Amino acid sequence: MGLVIGAAALVHLVLMRFDLPAWPCVVRSAVGIPCPGCGLSRALTALLHGQWRDALHLHAFAPVILGGLVLISGMALLPEAARRRGIEAVARFERRTGLTALLLVTLVGYWLTRLLFFRTAFIDSTR
Repeated sequence: MGLVIGAAALVHLVLMRFDLPAWPCVVRSAVGIPCPGCGLSRALTALLHGQWRDALHLHAFAPVILGGLVLISGMALLPEAARRRGIEAVARFERRTGLTALLLVTLVGYWLTRLLFFRTAFIDSTR
């Protein structure tokens, strides 16, 4: 499953890199407002090109998401025994720190701040 997620993210980034049609945002299409991940694809593309300032301007969570994608994809390529040990290590770390919950709450706060006070920070992909 991790390989599928990593591959889908890579395909999406490649499509965007070459200005080809990529998957539209389901949230924006359904309810008309930008989703919490609005700008992440462009930010990840900028990050992969070494353009840290542009990436962080587009979405502050780009480095976190890239790290997660690298971790998921890398662990998916490991042999079964090593993958299980890695998954258990990540699960222990998560139980000890609550990092995933903290990141999720922070992402929602970041999104609400952008939505309420910095509406122009969102990219209008409808143009």
